Amino acid sequence: FTVILIFFRGGPPIAPKTEELKPLPDYATTNAEVSMTIDGRINAEEEHRAIRVTVSQYLRTLDVLKGYSGNIASSQSFSNSQDAYAVFLRAINEAGFLLRNKDYKVDDERGKCPLGQRYVFELNEAGDSLSRLWSSTCSKVGTLEGSAATLQTLFKRQITNYNQLTADIRL
Repeated sequence: FTVILIFFRGGPPIAPKTEELKPLPDYATTNAEVSMTIDGRINAEEEHRAIRVTVSQYLRTLDVLKGYSGNIASSQSFSNSQDAYAVFLRAINEAGFLLRNKDYKVDDERGKCPLGQRYVFELNEAGDSLSRLWSSTCSKVGTLEGSAATLQTLFKRQITNYNQLTADIRL
């Protein structure tokens, strides 16, 4: 008794997305935005918080997120200029914003470093994710090869009174 299975997938083969990213400073005059999300320790849905800082050429935004769905609990925005954005992109580029740790293969940070914090660094343009890397407070865990500490500081400094605005947030 012989069984022969034939599988057919219709349509042309799907080519992998192999577009090379432009150098980060080249996004200064586009509608691209960069963000850092600090995701708090793993805890109850009603207690879970995250902080997201998003920077574009015209706006800098601080969002406090509640729960695991990323619902915005509060938001504060500040204007930005193209010149300031260009300098910021150069600074985070120097800190390794787009450098990927090739030794760490887990792209999904959910559940990793459960008693610490995860830092997600993203580059988005026109709703498309161009880069998404992460690091954590746990030793050597994450896909970001760049300096997470420098990147965190640079993002926090984009928000006027960041420390006062986030003082009551328990991550």
